[in-house]
Amino acid sequence: RFKVRRQTRIDWRVTWYSTVLWFLAIIVGGVVVLPWYYLALPIVIFWTTFFYFRHSDKTLRMGLWISLIWFFIAVILDIFEIIGPYYRNAGAYFSDSRNILKYPFILLTPVVYSLILENLKIKKSRRGSLASVNKRAAVY
Repeated sequence: RFKVRRQTRIDWRVTWYSTVLWFLAIIVGGVVVLPWYYLALPIVIFWTTFFYFRHSDKTLRMGLWISLIWFFIAVILDIFEIIGPYYRNAGAYFSDSRNILKYPFILLTPVVYSLILENLKIKKSRRGSLASVNKRAAVY
């Protein structure tokens, strides 16, 4: 029989980036005027994702996990900070489209970015294997 042992550990880097992402989304929502918010928020989330994936595994699996973790941490922090423990401000919070818009961006940006990176990695490996096949074919 195989023993499956799961270790639960906290990755502080993921926690740090999700907190920074949440904080930057609040700053952008408070500073940027509404029509420009729809352009500024995706840029902020993209650059946070870019800096995270510089020193991380660039696979689709990692992008899915990161987006889910970032999403849940942002929701939890929003509930604690903005909505409040007794949901006094829930109506005002959900009536603003900026608060609803940030969740799909947080979910989709790491997934799309990791998908693009993984696709580029596959294309590079194919290009390298095709070049070696062409060299071998030229010898014969």
